[in-house]
Amino acid sequence: MNTKAPTRVSRLYEVMDLMLDSVGDPLALSGLAASASYSSYHFDRIFRELTGFSAVEYQRKRRLRRAAHQLRHEPDVPIGRIAQDCGFPSNAAFAKAFKQQFAMSAKTWREGGWRAYMDQQVGRESDVSFFVAEPSNVEAILAPYCAPEPGSIAARIEVRQLPAVALRYQRFFGQSGAALSIACNSFICEREKSGEVLPGAPWYGVFDEDPGFTGEREYCYDFGFDAAHGGEEAGDASLGLRVLPAGTYACLDFCHEWPRFRSMYEDWLERQAQAVWRFDSARPHIQRVERGPDGQWRGHLALPIKKR
Repeated sequence: MNTKAPTRVSRLYEVMDLMLDSVGDPLALSGLAASASYSSYHFDRIFRELTGFSAVEYQRKRRLRRAAHQLRHEPDVPIGRIAQDCGFPSNAAFAKAFKQQFAMSAKTWREGGWRAYMDQQVGRESDVSFFVAEPSNVEAILAPYCAPEPGSIAARIEVRQLPAVALRYQRFFGQSGAALSIACNSFICEREKSGEVLPGAPWYGVFDEDPGFTGEREYCYDFGFDAAHGGEEAGDASLGLRVLPAGTYACLDFCHEWPRFRSMYEDWLERQAQAVWRFDSARPHIQRVERGPDGQWRGHLALPIKKR
C-alpha cells in the first residue's frame, strides 16, 4: 500500500481537477488554497508557477472553453443557459468574456466561427491527437491535417461502454505537437526503466477540452498508466491520481497510424451520428496506446458521447 504523502504538485493537480468538475460553480480562492493546504497568497503564486496563469484566470479560461465546446456541439441549448451552466453571473458578463477570449460573439461562434478560430488562430499542432511517437519518428505529428475520405472514419467507429480507469499521471502544461509527444515518450521510458510500469502495460493520454480550441500556452494534458498495471515501485507521490469515468464512448481503433479526434468529429459525429449522439463535454477525450508484438503502437481514440 502506498503511504507516501502527496507532493506539492500532486496536491495542485487535485485542486485543478476540482476546478474542472465544478466549472459552473463559484469557487473562492481561499477555499481552493485551503484544500491544497496553502495560504491564498502562496497558493496563487505556486499555481501560476505551474500553469502560467493565476487560479482565477485559469478557471475563467476553462469556463470559456467549456462554453465554446457546448456552443459547437449542443446547438439546441440556449446561449444564456450555457453561460449559466459555465458559471457566469449574467449574459452580459459572459458575452464580454467570450468576445475577449475568442474575438467574436457566442452567436457568431455557434454559427461556424469556431472553425475559423480553430484553423487560423490556434494553429495546426493543436488539433493533433495525442500520441507518443519516438523522437526519431515525428513525421505524423508534423504533417498537416488532411481530411479523410468521406465516410472512411465513420465506417470504423464503434460505440462502446468503457470501464472506469484509475490513472496515475503526469500533467503537462504549455506543450503540444512534437514537444508533447517527446515528453510523453520520455515519461514512458523513465517509468518502465524504474519498474514502476510493467512491460506491455497500456498508456493513456487525456485531454479534458476540445484540442482544436486550445492554444499551446493553455494546453493541459494528462499522460499516464492504469494504477492496476503498476509494478512494485508504483506509487510515486509526485504523480496525480484521477479516475477516467466509465460511460459511452465513440471508439476508433488504430494500428501503425495516428488518427485524430478532428476526423472523428467531422466525419462521424457531425455527419453520420448527429441525429442520435452528441458530444459529452463533462467527460474527457481519451487515447489508449500500447506496443504490439511488432513494436508498433496500437490502441484507440475514445470520444465521450451521450444520447441526444
